[in-house]
Amino acid sequence: MDIDKIKELLDQIKTVFKDIILSTNYEKISENILSWPNYKPGIFKNIYSKEYEFIVKNRQYSFLLKDNLGCIQFFYEFNNGEVLKIKMAYYPYPVVLNENVTEVESFLDESYDETLLEYYYDIWEIFNHEFELNINDKDLKEIFLKSQSLGNNESFENLLMARFDFKYKLTNSSHIRIDFDSRVSSHNKCEIQVGAVNEIRVPINKIISPIIFFDFIVKNILKGTDFYENLSRKSNYVSMFKYHRSIKSEIDDFNESNIYIV
Repeated sequence: MDIDKIKELLDQIKTVFKDIILSTNYEKISENILSWPNYKPGIFKNIYSKEYEFIVKNRQYSFLLKDNLGCIQFFYEFNNGEVLKIKMAYYPYPVVLNENVTEVESFLDESYDETLLEYYYDIWEIFNHEFELNINDKDLKEIFLKSQSLGNNESFENLLMARFDFKYKLTNSSHIRIDFDSRVSSHNKCEIQVGAVNEIRVPINKIISPIIFFDFIVKNILKGTDFYENLSRKSNYVSMFKYHRSIKSEIDDFNESNIYIV
């Protein structure tokens, strides 16, 4: 496949999955690169929620999904029609609230996302107040004072961490991606990698279509929903899926002798 064909496939994703796509952000940056504008390479060295927020805030994605379902990246680099490098990645939304949030502190208003803003604020409370009584959680403060008056020696640290665990459900802590690099020699050319775990990579002996990757993500995060059930019954979707599953490029000199995906 050349760069124009890949662009057509991303356009097809945009059409077929339009009901769950909030925003698209991909284009031919040059005759050899298809990506999102202002591409920033590398891995964000921080907590995953901050990495996710950075990616969305700076539009470092190809597709942003609705309803906090995350975002998907597609990066392709070619040379004289031959693919040199590919990145397909899915970044899931990192956290959900176990209870409703009504107020957040204004000093943290640089965060674009209210749920993550509240999450960062509570992290700040935990690590910067040394577990003293100046936390702005009136219910927790009352529980702590009452327990102390009754002779309960439960530490405020334990109560605070329990409150944090009760309030938040950490749904995801990293991203997943498929990388292909025709020039690499230190490891397999095509691999699945989870987050920044560089030491563990699952080698793949084929390059798959971006439509198959996108469908794989959506199928798993929306499994059992009306959207995917209805989509999977449509004849044009079925024929599209079968065709793109059949077109894949074999990796030359694939020599993994342990675990691999066929």
